Amino acid sequence: MSILDFKSRNNNKAYLAVSVLGKVLKININYTNNPDINLNKKETEIDLFLPKKYKGKDNTEIINLAIKKLYLEIANSQIEYSMEIARHILKFAPEDYKIEELPSGFYKCKNKIITISPDIMQYNEEIINTTIIQAFCKTKYRLNSTSYKKALQNGLLKYEELKLNNLLSSKIKISA
Repeated sequence: MSILDFKSRNNNKAYLAVSVLGKVLKININYTNNPDINLNKKETEIDLFLPKKYKGKDNTEIINLAIKKLYLEIANSQIEYSMEIARHILKFAPEDYKIEELPSGFYKCKNKIITISPDIMQYNEEIINTTIIQAFCKTKYRLNSTSYKKALQNGLLKYEELKLNNLLSSKIKISA
């Protein structure tokens, strides 16, 4: 799953934008003498430092890889936080979870193990949290069964109640 798609490219674009935890951040591409590729996250933008040898070339793949690395770093802490919320709400947990790229979708459940794509970090915390609650329910109940639907409905209602009572705090700060 590619993050950037330049099929309908407009060469007059001065900048790119990417979504991180539901916030749109501007990507500034800078070319340096340093041979390493570095990413520096600020409040409203991301500075991507590329070696000068990439100047004037199509950098789509490099930019995608840098953003995927950023998503993976954020996912390591955000997913743990979302898992704790789901455990607290549903009072059960899957056997394990892992974070890895998926060819399609943002999660899959197999053998009571949840695999989560770091690409889900483009969405806000509420979407991530409710997706994890849904994944928990899929590990315990057969999909579309009455018990699955009831557990999911109860979990989402409890989540909304916690949110309305301001009992959920944003513990994850975007940093890179």
